[in-house]
Amino acid sequence: MAISAAHGGLTTLLPPMFRQEGKGAVAIGSLVAVSSVIALLMRLPGGLLYSPKRARMLLLGALALTTAAALMYPLTADGGLLTAVGAVDGIGFSAATTVNMAAMIESIQPGESRAQAMSFYISGMSFGFAISAVTWSVVAEHLGFTAAFLGMVTVYALAGLLVVLVKRPEPEPRARRALALGATRWRRAQALASVVLDPVLMFTILGAFILGIFISQFGTFMPLTLLPLGLSLAAVGALRSAWSLTNALARPFGGAVLSLVSPRRAQNGGLVLQAAMLTMFALPLPFAAYGLLAVTAASGRAICYVANVVALSEVDPARVSRGVASGIMNAAGDLGSILGPVSGGLIARAAGYQHFWLISPPLYLAVYFGALLAIGRRRQVRGAPAAV
Repeated sequence: MAISAAHGGLTTLLPPMFRQEGKGAVAIGSLVAVSSVIALLMRLPGGLLYSPKRARMLLLGALALTTAAALMYPLTADGGLLTAVGAVDGIGFSAATTVNMAAMIESIQPGESRAQAMSFYISGMSFGFAISAVTWSVVAEHLGFTAAFLGMVTVYALAGLLVVLVKRPEPEPRARRALALGATRWRRAQALASVVLDPVLMFTILGAFILGIFISQFGTFMPLTLLPLGLSLAAVGALRSAWSLTNALARPFGGAVLSLVSPRRAQNGGLVLQAAMLTMFALPLPFAAYGLLAVTAASGRAICYVANVVALSEVDPARVSRGVASGIMNAAGDLGSILGPVSGGLIARAAGYQHFWLISPPLYLAVYFGALLAIGRRRQVRGAPAAV
């Protein structure tokens, strides 16, 4: 929660800070994207570096990088230096979130409810992101951008202190053995090439990818669709806040849902619900109706994300290590978040913003179920792959 509470304010503060420095729209977009692109590229390396023994050291190193980036952002206006700062931030944030999730999964003891543990974990992440934008925006408005970034540094320092002080439970023996099996680089490379054969991991990869597509397209194209229909910018912001708040509040209930249905059914149902609600944004509706659509879609996303992470925790660690599984799943979500606005822009340019909603969500839902069907047909057992 501390990591997301600090880092979540960057996307809100960086664009207005860069604009205040006199940068144009293209430069602003490019500089903001640097961290996300580098984070995507570093997901798998971060997962490969992970092991239970190295988790604390990796987390502290990652937090040091994000802290350094937060200190540097308000101190320079040079484009080249800001690109380097964004790269450092992307490496740190990618490593911190990948390693933290892997360590969390590793810490779940035999007999504990994975669904309950993971639902509270990702709820903390979501609450951090939910409060970060408004918190750092208020600080920046009243005290300046430098004060806001110093606040982020303080929160990162708190996260580092928790990493040092909190004792992590020992991983279950099965996971420890699996990590030992994947010790050599050659075996890791062989195992990585065969990851596609693990149906549980592929299920989480597809789910994370489509979740990234849906959330990024909602955030990008919802304002572009509703503002021309007469909604105010404040109303559009309220819809985005309603989505974020609902997503945070609904996640703790994910464990209860997964006690009734399997992660696969929960993820499939959550994606169908999101696609259905997003499609209805094509209709001219009153503000309250759009609010109901946003809240319902966010609830589906919350349940879906819990199911996705719980399924990840059930990946056989004898085939794919926790670190690699976490890195790949997070990379899939990053890729979806990057490709969502790009592909959505092409669709919107061809069909218009309102018709975009009739095309894109059903299209990606069809891609998801088509991929699951294709994977199911290829599930022939050809021997257990090596561990990563």
